[in-house]
Amino acid sequence: MRLHRQVAAELLGRRLLPGEVVHHIDGDSLNNAPENLLVLPSQRHHASLEQDLRRARRGQPTLFPHLLEAERGWSRGTLFQHVG
Repeated sequence: MRLHRQVAAELLGRRLLPGEVVHHIDGDSLNNAPENLLVLPSQRHHASLEQDLRRARRGQPTLFPHLLEAERGWSRGTLFQHVG
């Protein structure tokens, strides 16, 4: 099992479901600190979030602004199980 999935599972107190994806909030896949991990329910959610983050960095309007609003509200030290 990859380290970021192992850390997320330990924090949640359960195994991750097969479709769940662990997102690195700061974009650094080597930073597996608990406060840098976000568990998303599917690869589809992860891809949408990544696309919106790229658009925001370029100053372009996002397709799903509620996802970025949720990201801005993430508190450090918390592992969220789902977005939205």
